[in-house]
Amino acid sequence: MSDEKRGFRAEIKAALAAAPAEFEIPALAASLRIPEEQWEVIVDADPEFLRAGGKVCRREAFFTGRTFLITPETWEIDSGILVPGHRFVPCLDPEVFPSEVVLRSGRRRIRTREVSLPLAQVVGCFPLLGTEQMMDVLMAESPANGFLRSGARGDREVTLTVFDLADFYREHDFEDGDALRCEVVDYRGGTVKFSFLSGGERPAAGKRAFIAALDEACAAALRGAEDLEVPEILAQSLFRAGTKLDPAGASLDEFIRESLKIVLGSGSDGRGELRVADAEPEDEDGEVVLPEGLAISSGETGTLPAMLKATGTALTPEELDGFILDACATREMDFQSVFARAFRGGGPRFSDAAQEAVFMNTVEDRFEELTGHYDRVDDELKAPLRSSVMEAVEERLDFFAEAAALERSADSLTAEKLQRLAAVTGRLGTLLKLLNREDFMPDAHEAEHLEAQLENFLDEQDAALEALREDLSETNQPKGPVK
Repeated sequence: MSDEKRGFRAEIKAALAAAPAEFEIPALAASLRIPEEQWEVIVDADPEFLRAGGKVCRREAFFTGRTFLITPETWEIDSGILVPGHRFVPCLDPEVFPSEVVLRSGRRRIRTREVSLPLAQVVGCFPLLGTEQMMDVLMAESPANGFLRSGARGDREVTLTVFDLADFYREHDFEDGDALRCEVVDYRGGTVKFSFLSGGERPAAGKRAFIAALDEACAAALRGAEDLEVPEILAQSLFRAGTKLDPAGASLDEFIRESLKIVLGSGSDGRGELRVADAEPEDEDGEVVLPEGLAISSGETGTLPAMLKATGTALTPEELDGFILDACATREMDFQSVFARAFRGGGPRFSDAAQEAVFMNTVEDRFEELTGHYDRVDDELKAPLRSSVMEAVEERLDFFAEAAALERSADSLTAEKLQRLAAVTGRLGTLLKLLNREDFMPDAHEAEHLEAQLENFLDEQDAALEALREDLSETNQPKGPVK
């Protein structure tokens, strides 16, 4: 390094130490008559700062008071817990370990507890950390996780510290779509306070705007940032997006899951990696290096609802349960037969073999759980109703398989007709969810009332499908006279 550059470095560091929380490089560069590119090199190498072009901010100042969302997975809500995982990482000091985060609701500190969960289930709470860092975090969580050093299947259980949110979820009747609205209180100490945000207060347009703004910021941060870890890229992206991000828009989990532009995967060294979707990986032939014996998919492996969506199936978790329980009622409890019935029309499309393995294990576990606890007596009045619902589900799935065979996308079908079908599908889904509940045991009068409701729903679906088949028929008509 030349004497001139050493002099620049000393002057710049002294200026940075005295600089305000937020400043513009051109102003300081002009006052010291030091080229702006010298400032950029030093600022980028200093973990205390975030930079976007000439704009610079102290990281602690930017994130202190910042609001962000966390959207727990369905199984976390059902279990009354929140796995820290990667949820807080981009917005806190990198020195704060996930299990060291202090979570507060008002003045109350949320207690933590130790749980054991299948590795395949918790993986979805860690992907922003990358495979290697996730493994480091899990092994540091408990001596019981030492087996990970020699690899493990996804069904092996790991022990980790989680937040106990059972009371909070119960108090707010928390469900999918609701969120924790979090605010960073102490960036370096890792203290975060949170409150409830209803899904009804999160319009779809706001989520789309959030994802679009972060897409743009993330793509900009990725340019020239190949060596940065995913949490750092996201921290830079949040800074670049600034006020364009509505705090009630989307969580980072939703961003990673729903963005069509930014893709999360694994690099050749096992670290997490973000890239722009239309950009090819630098080494297409390079194998992802994972801990020996452990296969982590680059696709969605977090929860059954998320995997159903990611693999392009038109089936809901309630409908899958319905097919399993219907098989129990008819005494046809063969897993392969139930799977073939539920995933008719080609089945799910997997990203890789690891995702397929996790998906199949999850579905088979659900099959074993429901068949193992099935009570034929309690289900006697519900079973015929459920069977009729499942026949309607099959009709809907067959229609979309028919449309796919004719190479017809949703765009070729009338939007109003699709909305009509979606509405009745939702009503059938609500009824099915009720019928699938173990604690719901209707009497003969209630069953009769539900049957009358169901008849109306089935008529509505028949009419909706018939209207949509008219669209298919019209699009199959030859254009102009046949010669």
